[in-house]
Amino acid sequence: MNHSHETGEHLHPKTFDEVLAEGFPLDKLELLRDFHKKLVKPLLGGAAAFAPKPPGAPVTRQNQADLSPEKREAFRNAVVRLVEEGKYLELVQFHMDMSHDMHGMMGETGLYRFLGWHRRYLAEFERELQRVDAVLRPGAAEKLALPYWRWEDPFPAWLNGFLPANDPDTGTQPPSRKNASPPQKASATDVDIIVNQFSIQNTGLANENDYTKFTYGLEGWGRRPDGTSLPAHNHGHAWVGGIMNNTMSSPTDPVFWLHHAEVDRLWHIWQQANSSAEPNLSGTDRIMDPWGESYDDLVDTEDLGYVYDSSSL
Repeated sequence: MNHSHETGEHLHPKTFDEVLAEGFPLDKLELLRDFHKKLVKPLLGGAAAFAPKPPGAPVTRQNQADLSPEKREAFRNAVVRLVEEGKYLELVQFHMDMSHDMHGMMGETGLYRFLGWHRRYLAEFERELQRVDAVLRPGAAEKLALPYWRWEDPFPAWLNGFLPANDPDTGTQPPSRKNASPPQKASATDVDIIVNQFSIQNTGLANENDYTKFTYGLEGWGRRPDGTSLPAHNHGHAWVGGIMNNTMSSPTDPVFWLHHAEVDRLWHIWQQANSSAEPNLSGTDRIMDPWGESYDDLVDTEDLGYVYDSSSL
């Protein structure tokens, strides 16, 4: 699979620093729409039926700061095993494939697909974690769950220096993390604006609705009430730096999964008060390729086999 930017290089920023500098591509929407129409969206095994949730009770995703030493070690060991198997690279390559149209930098459809696509992506990773963890810890009392990293907290110290996968483009060790501004990463006040003041966002998109405004802010295109940039998902990638700053191969860094679990958790919290809001997606755009599930299959986290330990911001 060719993961170079090639003809899309002028349309898709390579780093999150560039994403933040350029802003939401409102002036390129038609170009982006035409470009993505030409890309073939692969499905795993065709349009397969929705995979049932894993057997047993849903796992509970915890705040990474509350994980026991045993769970932290289990997570690291499972990631290393996935790297050794080659499965981790396969997972990273899903994210490197621009045809999936799953970021706002890819245009209007990408903005609408951002949350659903990444929810399914994280579920895939979590199930692979559980598969190898069952071999590594056959006597474990509970299945391994993906932790989340609250953006207002410091970088997870137990992941310092943990970069077991090579850069998929070079085959060498990825660059070290920066873990520093600029840009700012989200504060507790910023998270409250994202979730509870989403209506202030002005996307510039026709037919914008509550879902559009919320996703716009959560992905990292929004503004604070004072007009300054509202730190969110995009800013977190750039703040961590290293390969997390790469818009395509960022999942190479294991903190990617914790960062996106917080995106997913904040969406889950927002859904509780905005259950009828949904993206302006129809037809095949509603299918979260390379999987066969539609957006509608991904609304309830319990259906995917997990819950969160907290619904507090």
